[in-house]
Amino acid sequence: MSTGYIFEDVAIVENNFSADSRDKDGVRIVLYEEKKAIKLHLAVAHIVQIEAVKDSKSDEARAIITLTSGNRYVTKRGAQQLCDQIAKLGASS
Repeated sequence: MSTGYIFEDVAIVENNFSADSRDKDGVRIVLYEEKKAIKLHLAVAHIVQIEAVKDSKSDEARAIITLTSGNRYVTKRGAQQLCDQIAKLGASS
């Protein structure tokens, strides 16, 4: 796995999906709020999972990143965009 970093606009997942919402295709629905977002450098080596989700307000693709620490973040970008960037990091190392 790459040891690089990705720079992301993220919002902290504040619940544990106790009220799990999904669309008709089974994709999890989340809320990404720009006003609550922070910018983070995330170590790719600490990413455990990237889940493709949709934003409830804008219907845009987002991602939930789970880190080895257990912290979870909703990203501004979609899962495919994140995976593409991580693949580029791996190709350049």
